[in-house]
Amino acid sequence: MDSPATVPVPVGHTAEGGVLVGSDGARRRLVVFEDPQCPHCRRFEEASGDLLRREVAAGAVAVEYRVRCSLGPESVRAGNALALAAEAGRFDQLRREVFAAQPPEHSGGFTAEDLVGLGRRVDLDDPDYGTGVREGRYEAWVVAVDRAFQEQDPDGTPAALLDGERVDPATLYDARALGDLLRG
Repeated sequence: MDSPATVPVPVGHTAEGGVLVGSDGARRRLVVFEDPQCPHCRRFEEASGDLLRREVAAGAVAVEYRVRCSLGPESVRAGNALALAAEAGRFDQLRREVFAAQPPEHSGGFTAEDLVGLGRRVDLDDPDYGTGVREGRYEAWVVAVDRAFQEQDPDGTPAALLDGERVDPATLYDARALGDLLRG
């Protein structure tokens, strides 16, 4: 693999390699580590995704998603597609589609064509998106940033930090408790 200094780096990401959804000036900042292939992350999105979108829309919180790829090549391909979506300003829309269509772990899912099709659902019709998915434009970068995220997220996904403090994982699956924490 190329060294991190020579791999293509997508735009639309924070200096740490995450994607910020919401205002950088929001009152609170939630950093979420998730793997697009992780069924627990899908459960987190189902339980708390709407709450997070409401809080982001209200300007109460900004969510920085740091995409992990610890569950194999399917995760790497999906992470690449999400990086491309971030460049096009469609990250959160594709992220939701990816979780909604999540195949079983290690099943060969999230093929390039699956991800191109999911992109079409969220208006990622630009041929550059499809080309980037098919050629794996940012796969080396996805793997490189996952190494850094592994150090920040040693216990696996989903995991979160609120204003730098670790969030109890059980809270992620309880929208009421997570809402109270965000508003606290």
